[in-house]
Amino acid sequence: MGDTTMEKKLRLVKQIRTRYNTDQYDLSNRERILYGRVSRPAEALPGREEEDVPGQAPASTFSLRLLAAVLLLAAVIAMDRNGIQAAGITAEGIFQAISADYVGQIEAWASQMPQPSR
Repeated sequence: MGDTTMEKKLRLVKQIRTRYNTDQYDLSNRERILYGRVSRPAEALPGREEEDVPGQAPASTFSLRLLAAVLLLAAVIAMDRNGIQAAGITAEGIFQAISADYVGQIEAWASQMPQPSR
């Protein structure tokens, strides 16, 4: 084990990555044949480079969703303070819709659903 050089380690990493990419390509081909799924192989994805580590987490949209939520909250607060209506909807109407209790309506709807036969 002591004679393992950096060059051998790099060749091993390259071999593992190549095998992973081949397996992913084969898997996507099987999905296409069996299920008609049309997807691009991992190596055709934009931003996919040789240095990417397999199993790396995809980019998150949390910050974008958080920004949208903050902007909507600020808009509702501004509507409330200034008495503005947007498309006939007031801030009070938004507050009522948020705080409404829909449990009874959901239970009534669910009870009307046909029961599965066993």
